[in-house]
Amino acid sequence: MAKIGLKHFKFGILHEAQDGTATYGAAQTPAKAVSCNVSIANNSATLYADDALAESDTSFQSGTVTMGIDNDDLETMATLLGHSYTAESGIVRSSEDTAPYVGFGRVITRITNGVRNYKVEFLSKVKFGEPSEENATKGESVEFGTTEIEGTVAALANGEWSKAKVFTSESAAITYLDGLFGTYTPPTP
Repeated sequence: MAKIGLKHFKFGILHEAQDGTATYGAAQTPAKAVSCNVSIANNSATLYADDALAESDTSFQSGTVTMGIDNDDLETMATLLGHSYTAESGIVRSSEDTAPYVGFGRVITRITNGVRNYKVEFLSKVKFGEPSEENATKGESVEFGTTEIEGTVAALANGEWSKAKVFTSESAAITYLDGLFGTYTPPTP
């Protein structure tokens, strides 16, 4: 299997019941996908008894996801980061703002034994933080700059932290990914 593409970033505001049941707001596209890096930290424990390994455990602890996007649309960034936005004032950031937890997914194009397939990867609970900005003046040649935004991956109360499924068509993968989101509307503060 070789990964040959990345498309269709989607996120939706998470509403989590106490038992870990998750519902998500409507799917939103932050921007076109440039890159995605997911790094997972695991708990690791071993128990030795009678001079030998008797038990071992490796389980999910937390993670980070870094999403590279081609455009930092102000309205979308306000939703993703918990800021206010109006067409008149643009985005207004406050130190009192709190980013919501979201579900975050994407479609990865792959080739397996010469045949294309499309893998949906979905993170159940992510909280994104403010992106750092790096800007440069135009020199003798043009260099494109993009935005990277990092989020913390957590598990739902029921332990779920990720889903993945492979499809033979891109349209089926997109339909599945969109279907993970719903119409939950968070209450207005």
